[in-house]
Amino acid sequence: MAATRADVARAAGVSPSTVTYVLSGQRSTRSSTRERVMQAVRELDYHPNTAARSLASPVLRTVGVLFRRQRSTIDANDLDYVDGIRRALEPSGLQVVIPVMTSSAPLIELRSLVRSGSLGGVILMDVSQSDEREAMLLEEKIPTVLIGSSGCTVGAPGVDTDFAQMAHEAVKHLAGLGHRRIIALMRETSADDAHARQDQAQELLRAAVDLGVDVLVRQVPELALAGSEIVGADGLVEGRSAVVSNNPAALVGLACAAQAHGLSIPTDLSVLTLGVTECRGRQGEAFSEFSVDREAMGTAAGSLLMARLRGELEPVEHRTLMPVFLRNRGSTVRCRS
Repeated sequence: MAATRADVARAAGVSPSTVTYVLSGQRSTRSSTRERVMQAVRELDYHPNTAARSLASPVLRTVGVLFRRQRSTIDANDLDYVDGIRRALEPSGLQVVIPVMTSSAPLIELRSLVRSGSLGGVILMDVSQSDEREAMLLEEKIPTVLIGSSGCTVGAPGVDTDFAQMAHEAVKHLAGLGHRRIIALMRETSADDAHARQDQAQELLRAAVDLGVDVLVRQVPELALAGSEIVGADGLVEGRSAVVSNNPAALVGLACAAQAHGLSIPTDLSVLTLGVTECRGRQGEAFSEFSVDREAMGTAAGSLLMARLRGELEPVEHRTLMPVFLRNRGSTVRCRS
């Protein structure tokens, strides 16, 4: 016999209403209470009753944009994608929401959210290789679109950045300015399995070989201190003349350290970002950036989901690579040496 809400409440030592609050997020609860409830949910394999799903047609007008729980923040760059998704979906009366997974078992929490009938469709962000969220959503027959790629040959349709083009154009841009020794200040991938992080570092090394440029890859945590450690009084470590990075927090530390040492960007070191917009000190000033049009990418993903909701598109029928372009904001100049 399937477990009931009352069974979960007894196992967790809470009231049935508290189980509802934890699973629905209708009220805040203590972290210790949430953990007990979610542990009982896992042990009993409990899922909310979905019999009322057919009665919830207004709810099925809701689309969730799902970021991974391991992301520490949702920043302005992320919201560009969300703005594009809204542009594609809201004129059709679809509401776009960003559910936040709060438990230590986000996949179970997501499954409960899906089975409650709260989401009519999903757009997945920060997609990892063989992403378990994608597999679960397709199993539950939820129309799903990826911003990214999971590598699954029978997965959901999606849009992705052309990371090979991004890396090649970034290295080519710096090489054209005479920078032959570059440091790549990248997000650490040991705790972040999003395929985009893996692809960017790998493609940079391939581009370096193709273009005959020495690229030193440093994968560091998303901390300002990590960026400050690659700058000294004489400039960048190991005689490097330029930085390419996808780590916005580390870039803040780099810019602060450069200023503390009396160094100027771009006079003393050039800085180029990959897919992130990051300010470099004075208000309104940002680093040059190779990126996709994030809002256009979100719009493309929203349009794909709209086609899935209308039954116009089979899961693997459509995968698109978005081209990259340079937003030149003057943070790269010709190498003085």
